[in-house]
Amino acid sequence: MEKTRSALYGVVAVSMCAVNSLFAAERFASYGGIYPHLAMFNDEGECGTGAVVPWAGDLWVVTYGPHCPTGSSDKLYRIKADLTREVYSGSVGGTPANRMIHRETNQLLIGPYVIDAKGSVRVVPPAKMPGRLTGAARHLTEPANKVYVATMETGLYELDMRTLAVNTLIRENGMNDKMFAAYLRNAGLPWPDGWDCALRTRIPGYHSKGLASGYGRVFISNNGENSRAARNNPFVPSGVLAWWNETRQDWATIRRCQFTEVTTPDGIYGNEHPETNPVWAMGWDAKSVILGVTTNGAEWVYYRLPKASHAYDGAHGWNTEWPRIRDVGFGDGTLLATMHGTFWRFPKGFSPANPNGIRPISTYLKVIGDFCRWGDRIVFGCDDQARNEFLGKRGLKKGSPRVNRSQSNLWFVEPEKLKTFGPPSGEGYVWLKENVKAGDISDPYLHAGYESMRFSFTRADGRPVKHELLHDGDWIRVKCLEDATCATAQFRHGPAPCKTPELDAEKPYIAVKDDNGKVWRFPNVNGDANVVCRELVTERDLLYVGGVWYELPAENAGGFAVLRPIALADEPVKTLRGERGLVYLNEKPLPIDSLWSNGTSPAAYWLWEKHGRLTHD
Repeated sequence: MEKTRSALYGVVAVSMCAVNSLFAAERFASYGGIYPHLAMFNDEGECGTGAVVPWAGDLWVVTYGPHCPTGSSDKLYRIKADLTREVYSGSVGGTPANRMIHRETNQLLIGPYVIDAKGSVRVVPPAKMPGRLTGAARHLTEPANKVYVATMETGLYELDMRTLAVNTLIRENGMNDKMFAAYLRNAGLPWPDGWDCALRTRIPGYHSKGLASGYGRVFISNNGENSRAARNNPFVPSGVLAWWNETRQDWATIRRCQFTEVTTPDGIYGNEHPETNPVWAMGWDAKSVILGVTTNGAEWVYYRLPKASHAYDGAHGWNTEWPRIRDVGFGDGTLLATMHGTFWRFPKGFSPANPNGIRPISTYLKVIGDFCRWGDRIVFGCDDQARNEFLGKRGLKKGSPRVNRSQSNLWFVEPEKLKTFGPPSGEGYVWLKENVKAGDISDPYLHAGYESMRFSFTRADGRPVKHELLHDGDWIRVKCLEDATCATAQFRHGPAPCKTPELDAEKPYIAVKDDNGKVWRFPNVNGDANVVCRELVTERDLLYVGGVWYELPAENAGGFAVLRPIALADEPVKTLRGERGLVYLNEKPLPIDSLWSNGTSPAAYWLWEKHGRLTHD
């Protein structure tokens, strides 16, 4: 084992040395860490980045198309230390986001590809393991040889990392059966091994994300629901956190809620300390981000954190890609977590016994599928522009320029620059239009790391509810002191107050009509009456109104009612489009998150606070 570890770390060290020298040289044109020549395309309605992993001296990347369980035009990419790139000729595509380094065989599993320490690639064809491959985890009983692989429809396979033999443990919920059958029939192939006798899952949800094992169990996170209601109402019940550990047994529900990441301190290596490592799960509900943790596999403790952005909401689960908790070499015992538009420092020892230390670093606009440390940069794999706008279509964008091919790119960021993006801000609820009794105490809610906090606890008619705030380290609980019906307890966070533009009382607001016929009134800061709306990252829009940039969620995630201010614009917007992961603002290329620094983001936030939520006619 020590030989394997030494060899592996040696390969990574060589890669880091080469990459460090590369970035000093900057051979290729880049704009804020985005290299246009590395843009990735496919022929599908979306081209997201499913996984990015340093391995065998290079950076390996897979892209995905939407709902492609039997393959697609997507590729496996190998990026060299000089930022040249190879496309693997045997790529089979699909919708892959699983990745795991298996130490015992010294191989990387990324999507359906198994790559050895020399960079040789073997492929598990879709006929043997069909489905949208979403997560991988260490095996409970044969970890030296096998791993588990889950699909987005909550199917579960075991994959032999030596022979590539596949066995079906849990069948999907039936959504893909007809597609699988047609694909296999046309290819003259049988069903995958074990498919006929495997139990068909009945667990709720159809949009699984993460997979992890520990304490004799396998845990899966699911953040979506397949129904018309889920595609229109972000508040319907959706998703699940569940566990499994026995052949011919279905998943068992832990919590009915939308969950994305589920992982351990060992991260991409799976759980190499399955009896001692905590297992973490991150997700959300209508009230806030939710963090769950177990230290015995059976009992879970939950915490609540603010949402910086509501663009990730949506009961169908489409608006979120793969938020992760991953080691990026901070060197201070913290990991990097992404969730609902916030970069977080996440303590590697987080547990109910050690619950302090989570801190927001900044907020961001990119949609990120995976990230890793490569040399002296953090590499973010993004989901930039989908040819199919899905449920994000709106009248404001009618006639605007759109991409002909779905495309995404990588974003290389120096770690210290993470804090230069949006200021930590957000909001969250511990009760939302709920009947609360005297003596009830809320879940713990994160308050540490924000420059300002406001709290309100009111009934539906606006009357305050008597309460007490209970502080415990980084966390705060609300104790209700009287019975209250339809009560809402809300926290709001932002940067420190700053000077904001004074609006002339006689200056007219700008009226913008949404697709439901509501007219929303925006403050006009710079006198520019032009309104510009574009989808520049998948399934959310960038909106310019009255000299202010806003992130505008899709209507199924709340739309105008929950948009957030980004920054004051430096200049009036004449043209705006996206290409190769870049935003072209008045034909100048830049990363979308440079808007935070190009404009005055704290001023935009406090302008928003000063004028309150948008009003509509």
